[in-house]
Amino acid sequence: MSNEVETSTSNGQPDQQAAPKAPSKKEKKKGSEKTDEYLLARFKGDGVKYKAKLIGIDDVPDARGDKMSQDSMMKLKGMAAAGRSQGQHKQRIWVNISLSGIKIIDEKTGVIEHEHPVNKISFIARDVTDNRAFGYVCGAEGQHQFFAIKTGQQAEPLVIDLKDLFQVIYNVKKKEEEKKKASVTQYRFY
Repeated sequence: MSNEVETSTSNGQPDQQAAPKAPSKKEKKKGSEKTDEYLLARFKGDGVKYKAKLIGIDDVPDARGDKMSQDSMMKLKGMAAAGRSQGQHKQRIWVNISLSGIKIIDEKTGVIEHEHPVNKISFIARDVTDNRAFGYVCGAEGQHQFFAIKTGQQAEPLVIDLKDLFQVIYNVKKKEEEKKKASVTQYRFY
C-alpha cells in the first residue's frame, strides 16, 4: 500500500472544477454598459440624492476652466476655514440629480436653496486636493457662478452620475433630431 493520494486526470491535467468564477465588482461595473433606458429611469422624477455640505458659491468670469474652478474652490475653502475658526459650519445639504437638473436642498428644512437646469450647467470640476469635493459652474452669459460642494463619501459617483445625466439628455435630444430629419425627408419624397 502506498501513501499516495489518487487524483483523476483527463488529458493529462489534474481534475479541476469547471464552475466559472464569479466576476468581481470592478468587472461587473466595467462590463455593464449603462443604457439610455436605465439612465432615464434612474434620473426620472426625484432622481438621485447625495448627502453633502455646501462649501460656498463664488462669482466666476468664465463658463468653463480647470484653473478657474480650482482657484475658486481654494478661495471658498479658505473662506470656509476662516468661518470655522469663528464657529460657523458649512450648510448641510442634499444634492439632487434628476432630468430637470441639479437641486441643492437644505437638509434640515427641506427647502430648495438652488435649482439649476442641465442646460445652464457649463462645467464640472473635481477638487484635485480633496477626493470628496467637487464643483460646477452654472449661469447665463456673464453671470456665471461656481458652486463648491463637499460630499459625505467620495465625490466620484456623484460626478459620474452628472456625466451620465448629460450623456442621456444629449442622446435623447440627438434621437429627437434624427426623428425630425427622418420625418422631413420622408415627406419630401412623397
